[in-house]
Amino acid sequence: MGSRTRFKESVRFALGFRLAALGLAIPRSPAWPAGALLGAVVLATAAWGQAASSGGQKLEQTFLHASAMRGCTQEDAPALEIYLTRSPFAGTGDPSPPYIHIEISSSPQETIAPITLTLIQMRRDPTKPGRVARAELVEAERSRVWLSGTLTLIEAAPGRKVSGRYDVTTPAGKRLESSFSADYSTRSAVCG
Repeated sequence: MGSRTRFKESVRFALGFRLAALGLAIPRSPAWPAGALLGAVVLATAAWGQAASSGGQKLEQTFLHASAMRGCTQEDAPALEIYLTRSPFAGTGDPSPPYIHIEISSSPQETIAPITLTLIQMRRDPTKPGRVARAELVEAERSRVWLSGTLTLIEAAPGRKVSGRYDVTTPAGKRLESSFSADYSTRSAVCG
């Protein structure tokens, strides 16, 4: 068996494996040129990888929607609240898990200049005054974990937009990072 024939057979095998994983069959025509077979293997491998990864998406890739509104911090102080969710969230009640909830202390009409904030968890350090920023990952109805890391706000203006980037880590060491953009609702919140 010549090297060209062995190459075609190994390409045909790889293509058959990838197509079978996608539920498709390889054409039986031996007349396919080696280049066409190789191209088909590359495309089938990419499609197979995409199909395989869609079930195991990175968690942050599932948070395609963002909403921003007025709310309260854990200490009941006025805050900007941002929800990063899998599906659109209208701002009433809590979204369906999983989602990331971010709170940033701010007065109701405050436009926040671009800033990078280090997230704190439940206890505020009284020796470090300034803006409080927290984020929690809600994976299920009663499963919440506080996240550590940073939040960068690029824009935060009531009635306009909130945009930024998060780079956070769960207590188990799972890293989540992505950017977000949302309309900033002018809904009011009563805190305190």
